[in-house]
Amino acid sequence: MNHSVRQEEPTASPASVTPTPPVPAPPGIPAGAGAAETGSLTAREQAVFDLLRVNPGRLYTRAEILERVWGLEFSGDERVVDAYVNRIRRKLEGAGGDAPLIETVRGAGYRCAPGVGGGRRAWPHLSQLPAEAQELLSLVSAYGSEASPGAILQVLLDNMGRVPNLSRAALLNVTPPVPEVLAAAGTVDGRDGPTLHVPLPAQPGVTVAFTGLPGAEWDAGTRAYLRGAARLVGGSLLRALDLQAERRAYQRLREQVQVLEDRALRSRQDSAALLSLTHLLEGARGVPDILNVSLPVLAELAGTDACAAWFPHAGGPPGVAVHRTGLPLGMPDPDRFTPDVPGPDTPGVLSVEIGEQTLRLLPFSVADAPAPPVTGQEASALLPAAARCVALALSQATLLRALERSALTDEYTGLGNRQAFLADLHAEVAFAARHGARFAVTLVDLGNIRYLNATAGYAGGNDLISRLARTLRAVTRAEDRAYRLNGATFALLLRFPSQEGAPEAAGDPAVRGWQERLGGALSHLRRGAPVPLDLHTSLVVCPEDAAGTSDLFRLALDRLSPAQWPDQPPEQQPEQPHAPTPATVRPPLNPGLNDGDGE
Repeated sequence: MNHSVRQEEPTASPASVTPTPPVPAPPGIPAGAGAAETGSLTAREQAVFDLLRVNPGRLYTRAEILERVWGLEFSGDERVVDAYVNRIRRKLEGAGGDAPLIETVRGAGYRCAPGVGGGRRAWPHLSQLPAEAQELLSLVSAYGSEASPGAILQVLLDNMGRVPNLSRAALLNVTPPVPEVLAAAGTVDGRDGPTLHVPLPAQPGVTVAFTGLPGAEWDAGTRAYLRGAARLVGGSLLRALDLQAERRAYQRLREQVQVLEDRALRSRQDSAALLSLTHLLEGARGVPDILNVSLPVLAELAGTDACAAWFPHAGGPPGVAVHRTGLPLGMPDPDRFTPDVPGPDTPGVLSVEIGEQTLRLLPFSVADAPAPPVTGQEASALLPAAARCVALALSQATLLRALERSALTDEYTGLGNRQAFLADLHAEVAFAARHGARFAVTLVDLGNIRYLNATAGYAGGNDLISRLARTLRAVTRAEDRAYRLNGATFALLLRFPSQEGAPEAAGDPAVRGWQERLGGALSHLRRGAPVPLDLHTSLVVCPEDAAGTSDLFRLALDRLSPAQWPDQPPEQQPEQPHAPTPATVRPPLNPGLNDGDGE
């Protein structure tokens, strides 16, 4: 700022400076006022003063003065205008001037006083107006462009002291069927007093209405005075009314822009949430895991605190509710939510089809949530798309689970098949090695299955195999597992408690208890069979007998021997149900053999 001023007035020797002729005093200013004290104006000062005096009474902001005098390329401080105005005042007004040539409107800018410049175009008869009117004009003008219609009316009321019992001034629009109050000042009394309407010629249908207290009487002179005062401030009122309408329109525009920005931000957030949901679903395995990672995202898209999910059909997975923070919650209040009652038309319930099943989703809000409740947020348009993504992930998980069950389950008995047995045996060996646990492998083989097929038919053989599978399933505990390795050979994995000293199998109470339980079940099966059964069993304990998958399986095959029954001594061997023939001698069972007997 100071640099531009110094460039304009460089110091030089008196010989090199051409004297600037004195500027003629403006009309209304005594010639030579202040000239002896401050000297003539510079070119930039003259430009600023000419801009202000061309339109006396017009308010110029600092930015407008900089744009018109300094140009658009100016990038300095706006306060340079203040310095130039102060120098112009010192040079032209002098110490003995009366009213200032350039008026300052606080917070707005500068303007030349009416009557300064080329003629008295702003108020040609200002000197002929009464003192009260001149004071009223000065007070109204002091508000500048920031005045509201109500503030101008209040100034008008405050300076109408000669009107008796004047209580209210209002700006009315009488065009509609019912008059509309655009602005008002003063007090409102329920009782009616004298009223005077002064139409404003510049705006048809708009009037200034003066209201007096009840009982007041206004003569013709008072009414003329009110009409003159209303017309004096009419232009300011209309200008302030236009500015007020512009501010309101601007505010509405700002609000609309804010709404659009909020929607754009919400769209970006929802898109990010949907993208995050797809990544979470890629790493989820199984129905519970999918619901735990997807329900918080669905609650966020729905604009609620939590989301519940359930399968309405009988026997489906249990319902689950998760807060948007990821914490599990109880299902909603039974009074407003029952898993079997809400249908697809229930408000707030989303229904998605998963194959032949239906999943219901219910976003809801809770008062005792672990985080502040979400309020004032609408559901996202992406919520149905997110629900479909969850349904697709659940469908894939369900199909994958069905394929796994089909690949690892024996179709005829419902037990695990050979692949499931080998996978679980490998996992048990790793678990025992890591944690020092113990488990046992038991094989049960029906040796004369071919004889049974030949005598009782394949239907009778299949029936005995099914009964043997049910017997083994009934004799195992919840942590034990049973498998069908091939046509007539079954395997069981049994977890035993750890014991110190690795006792022999004969002295292990867990082993003895299992042998007694299995022997009793097989004895019951044998007594109810239509033909004699040639059952062989074996037992191998890990890690006492072997510690590897192949060693355990091979040793269990080698130890296959006729089953011992509870009602016979251990040293007594059971009688053969029939003489061994080539059709009934069973070949050794290899790990890769599947003879398919009984099918």
